[in-house]
Amino acid sequence: MGKEVKQKWREWLQRYRDRVREDGTSDAERRKRMNEVNPKYVLRNYIAQQAIERAEEGDYSLVEELLEVLRRPYDEQPESEHWFAKRPELARRKAGCSALSCSS
Repeated sequence: MGKEVKQKWREWLQRYRDRVREDGTSDAERRKRMNEVNPKYVLRNYIAQQAIERAEEGDYSLVEELLEVLRRPYDEQPESEHWFAKRPELARRKAGCSALSCSS
């Protein structure tokens, strides 16, 4: 990253800090508000691909599970925490997960 880009980031960060101070909202309240508008659970390509592959074999259980999770994407769902985890390594190389074809 060049000096100019770093400087722009520093300036943006300072403006953000100033705005946060001016707002006077506590960190906990700001975090709560952000979580209310940013979903925790998002359908990722590698997850959708897993559901598609199972469904093609006649097993729709993963499709149904994901549907239930995604009906409440903003809620804490401890039983579904594994869908919030980082993408597994296998998904980095598998077509339909990360390496999309031109026809996707």
